[in-house]
Amino acid sequence: MSSPPSENDATVEKCLILGHGFHEDERDKVCEILHKVDHRLQGQPEDKVRLELLVKDRDGKDQKTTLEAGVGRAHLVATADDEDLWAAVAHVREEFLRLYNDWRDKHDR
Repeated sequence: MSSPPSENDATVEKCLILGHGFHEDERDKVCEILHKVDHRLQGQPEDKVRLELLVKDRDGKDQKTTLEAGVGRAHLVATADDEDLWAAVAHVREEFLRLYNDWRDKHDR
């Protein structure tokens, strides 16, 4: 059973930078999609976490969405090339969770 998050714990809402291709008025929707990441951030101080979401060639045929994450000592990059932007955001969320779990399993030994 996990303890409740402290007020200094990192969250997507606190640590997310909307990079190239995203607009500030999309922040709420992005945070809603990425909300599952908060569970992995629990226990991490917000000043030790940086999440940046970018999209290259938005709405183009070569659209690529990237979530770059610095979580403590881990530096993770999740990408998706879905044509639908919001599906791509969900895809990078799932890829981030997989990458983070793999990193944690390797480094928590």
